[in-house]
Amino acid sequence: MEKSIVISERDNIAAVIEDKKVSEFFINKGDVLLNDIYIGRVENILPSIDAGFVNVGYEKMGFLHASDVIGKGDLKDKLKPKQSLLVQVVKEPTGHKGPRLTTLISLPGRFLVLMPEEKGISVSRKIDSSKERNRLKSIVSLLKPAGLGIIIRTEAENQSETEIQEDLEFLLEKWNTVITAMDTYDAPSLIYRDQDLLYKVIREACTEDVNEIIIDTSFAYHRASQLLQAWNMNKNLTLTMYKGSEPMLIATGIDKEIRTALQTKVNLPSGGYLFIQTTEALTVVDVNSGKFVSSATQAETIRKTNLEAANEIARQLRLRNIGGMIIVDFIDMEVKADKLTVLESFENALEPDKSKPQVGQLSDLGLVELTRHRQGQSLSEIFTKTCPHCNGTGLLLEEFNFATSNKEAEMRVKASKMKLTPKQLKNNIQQKESPQRQTVQINRKIQTSPSLNASLLMPKPVITKELNVRQINASVTKNILAENKFMPNFSDIIRFAHVPAALVGTRFYPNYNADVFTVLSESEKRYGKMEAVAPKTVEIKQPIEQVKQIEEPKQTVVTQEETVETEKPRRRTTRTTGTSSVSKPRRAPRKRIVKKEEE
Repeated sequence: MEKSIVISERDNIAAVIEDKKVSEFFINKGDVLLNDIYIGRVENILPSIDAGFVNVGYEKMGFLHASDVIGKGDLKDKLKPKQSLLVQVVKEPTGHKGPRLTTLISLPGRFLVLMPEEKGISVSRKIDSSKERNRLKSIVSLLKPAGLGIIIRTEAENQSETEIQEDLEFLLEKWNTVITAMDTYDAPSLIYRDQDLLYKVIREACTEDVNEIIIDTSFAYHRASQLLQAWNMNKNLTLTMYKGSEPMLIATGIDKEIRTALQTKVNLPSGGYLFIQTTEALTVVDVNSGKFVSSATQAETIRKTNLEAANEIARQLRLRNIGGMIIVDFIDMEVKADKLTVLESFENALEPDKSKPQVGQLSDLGLVELTRHRQGQSLSEIFTKTCPHCNGTGLLLEEFNFATSNKEAEMRVKASKMKLTPKQLKNNIQQKESPQRQTVQINRKIQTSPSLNASLLMPKPVITKELNVRQINASVTKNILAENKFMPNFSDIIRFAHVPAALVGTRFYPNYNADVFTVLSESEKRYGKMEAVAPKTVEIKQPIEQVKQIEEPKQTVVTQEETVETEKPRRRTTRTTGTSSVSKPRRAPRKRIVKKEEE
């Protein structure tokens, strides 16, 4: 198996490549990183959850559980508000949660892990030889100072006493640096951060099966060569410095692997695929056969798809750094032997994972539950951000355009059939609500003949003083209509003054009841057309109501109520005709008018 490591110090990104596929990422980005040591200040203690919140200088408080505090007794006895204490980050902040803290400090090295607050010596379980375990334990017990705890890592197997001693001295020097900084800085402050990315990757990922390490800077190349020489790892390993023109992560295809790892769908080699959905509570992985139909039977197709999915799921969990509760939905299998084969293959694929996943049993429905210890940020939290429009849900809420009337509801049904867009539907609704035929509603109405309401034709007028008959002529009438003025007695005056008796007798029927609109039309014939100013936005197509015809003919009569008192109404009122004027006594106007019309 070909295994190589790509380390980009310029981007703070490293990747472990196995068989031309990335199996793990190392990324140092963020304000609070794993294994950082702080001087924190206790801000709050909550006995209800048996935990406290510590200020480490980050925007969110660190969470410190009672099990992570050194000492015995209740949490209130071990912690006090405003107390300063030394804490270490065991889980980086994620989402709306702050970092997880502990007072059990640990300093990892190449072969050993120093535990200043613990006592005793522990050996890795992966070292199977009892003889080797006893040898390493005896070496460390002679070298370590009293009162300190040591964990012997798997990489210490078959290492000499000198190499183990150098690693221990390096860790003791780190711890002395932390103690000195604790007396110097005030809370909250960062006093120690784990070594840079290069040291961390070589320490954690560089094993005997690694064939090549590719680095992008000359400074990192010299430092890597020194570390490999000090740890006796430069025998079968090639150290290469990248000198290409384009970025190293693009040239090696790491950028494509990052983009692929951020997708929901993951394709399998035989045509199947995975769907990986991460939520706040858990992560769900769904296995689908897809286009994989090359097997002879359905059971064989399902078994092969599940086996491919088991290996790919283990890789994706490490690649994406998914932690917490994980549910895997394999394709249902009826044969019990196939279930055991798939579950065993899944556990073997998870064995190299350093987060120590714990796998449950395969249920009858094909579900497998497992938990994975999460330490750093997931890949999606590092390279993605929440959408400001959908708030991370991936969905946008449509407007609640509820129908306000039956007509609008009918229009929406028609729009759905015609496949109109919401904008087109909105324009159609507005056009229906504002048709070409409109009316203007005015609170004050002009009193005219019942044949037509003049308020439908005129906007709200300006009320002026009353006029008398002597002041009415063609120009005055034209100006009044053009200036949009309103006279309380205008209709009565214009009816009385502008209806010649000859017109009534010759051009109208005997039962004609003169109104203001006919008077205006006749005045236009006599004095010329008078233009009235109307609102530009109002388009009126209202037909004038025709004159009502009564079966029994009646003579046109001007009653005494229709006459208007002028400035000198003592003796008589004069009505002008086309050629002459007729004087009539005021006491009997009806009789004289009738006589004139008969003549």
